Amino acid sequence: MPEKNIITVRTAIALGIGSMVGAGIFALMGEAAAVAGSAVWLSFGMAGIIALLTGHSFVELGIRYPTRGGIVEYLVRAYGVGIFSGGCSILYYIAQLIGMSMIAMAFGKFASKLIGIEENLEFWDHAFASGLILVLVFLTLAGSTLIRKVQKVFVMTNLVILAGFAVLLSGQAGGDLVHADSWPTITPLLGSLALTFFAFTGFAVISNAAGQMAKPERDLPRAMYATIVIVMVLYLAVALAVVGSVSAEELASSGPMLLVQAARSAFGEIGYYVLLISALAATVTCLNGGLFGVTNITFTLAEKGQLPSRFMKEVRASTRGLTISAVLALIMINFLSLSTVALLGGATTLMVYSLVNIGALRLITDAGYHRILILLSVVVCVLTILIWTVHTFRTSPQTLSVFFFFMAISFVAEWLLQKIKGRKIRPIHAA
Repeated sequence: MPEKNIITVRTAIALGIGSMVGAGIFALMGEAAAVAGSAVWLSFGMAGIIALLTGHSFVELGIRYPTRGGIVEYLVRAYGVGIFSGGCSILYYIAQLIGMSMIAMAFGKFASKLIGIEENLEFWDHAFASGLILVLVFLTLAGSTLIRKVQKVFVMTNLVILAGFAVLLSGQAGGDLVHADSWPTITPLLGSLALTFFAFTGFAVISNAAGQMAKPERDLPRAMYATIVIVMVLYLAVALAVVGSVSAEELASSGPMLLVQAARSAFGEIGYYVLLISALAATVTCLNGGLFGVTNITFTLAEKGQLPSRFMKEVRASTRGLTISAVLALIMINFLSLSTVALLGGATTLMVYSLVNIGALRLITDAGYHRILILLSVVVCVLTILIWTVHTFRTSPQTLSVFFFFMAISFVAEWLLQKIKGRKIRPIHAA
């Protein structure tokens, strides 16, 4: 393997943190707090444990199947070539679309606040969100690499700002809302796990790099566990600082502006605008990375027969998969609320990762205590999905209906592809 292709543990950790920490934490902290209240920090801690267990499954799969196919490859290996693995892969694609939509919608709200718009706020939120999608797609089609060039700088800057924000805010935080007597009942707390787990998604990209590691059996576990622990500590620090600094009413009603409002309460207008601009930069770079990633996903799936071949068709400096994905994201942005999209994204991603965990249990039969950890990951993920389903049925049945619609459309689309086109997804050759 040429040395220039080798991915070190440090590089993999940087890749994982960059994929996990971004605009999602700005948007999801407030949405999760609206459900879990002052126990939102505990929800992030529990979600981090689920991420660690699931990350272990990805490590075991990445060592055995060191390809860039990632989740799609694992699903095919575990469930074989057929409608089930195909439908699961399309569901994974839908989860990526939901994530992109959530980031764009958060940008819309941040942009409206920065400009100071007070009237027709919903219209402008949607307009800014849609506009960001269109601008980034145009730049990608034109072959511009401007945003990608400054992406690493923005990611590191946002990490420093978030870490500094947590440290400084902790010095001014009280402790009333941190105590257990202020927490909600267990059902809302557990029901929020899909949201907080969504903030951890992105660690799967580390397992995709296994084929480029010098010793994946050694380097992949180190990179995976270190990344998730670092991110969990950061999220816990931010959540504890916020819970100790704002009122119960602000926790329940601030939505994606929660971190920004906490900065204003603690540091005045300077803190407010610093964090608001940081949130805007995070959404732009995160969405740009999402568009790049979803283009690669659609190309791979179309190449393997998982999506129609038109997704591979070249359009200027990209593919039609980019434009089709952008249109689908625009539909979500303009017909769903941010809270609904966040709930859908968390649940859909958790469902896909649950299927990967179950797949790991099917594939890895000789791993000793590793298999016990995989079984535990299956149990916690499935229980989280079930609790989320019950909680969402009680609080937002329309969101649950959309979730089941996405589940159904994934498998119907796969069935139609195989029936009409006669194409099936194939395992990807090892790198």
